[in-house]
Amino acid sequence: MKFSKEEARRRVLNCAKQYQQKLLNKKLINVLHHQAVNFYRKCIENKLSIDEIQFKTDGTSHLKLLALSALMDVTKITKITGDYNNVRPYLYVDKVMGGVNFCLGLTREDEEYVPSSALLEDIKKLTDAPSQVLAILEKGIDSEIYENIKHVAKGLNLNNIRLPDKISRMIDLKNYVYKGK
Repeated sequence: MKFSKEEARRRVLNCAKQYQQKLLNKKLINVLHHQAVNFYRKCIENKLSIDEIQFKTDGTSHLKLLALSALMDVTKITKITGDYNNVRPYLYVDKVMGGVNFCLGLTREDEEYVPSSALLEDIKKLTDAPSQVLAILEKGIDSEIYENIKHVAKGLNLNNIRLPDKISRMIDLKNYVYKGK
């Protein structure tokens, strides 16, 4: 699908608002949602001009726009993660997370992985050793403890999992209720 600059602008502005509602100042365990401050500010303030929209000639801009809105619900679509297998010559990420239709490329910055690419691609093609995501927990950026449970793999009871002490100290399951059989 090809986007006009106005369609691209509308999509980016809408996603910025969704990002503000769903992801801003949130930290997922091991994943910090990072922002390009000036671009994001222009989107939130509805000041991004059509002249600032540039499409790459290789068609990847249109693919990223398609993937971007789905990635605003990254905690809902992420079922798999893994190390990036370097199959794409111009994609520079360390890890990927997502599902069979969309995924997010992550780049290591210091001790954390931050989003660096939105991909309209089956994650299984981008990692040689896909791993199932068992759970996703969220916390406010200034909080020490992850207590908002965004995803738990079907049939998994978090109360029955033994985690390393370092991770256990970062998680609070007091409000967790197993919803399985």
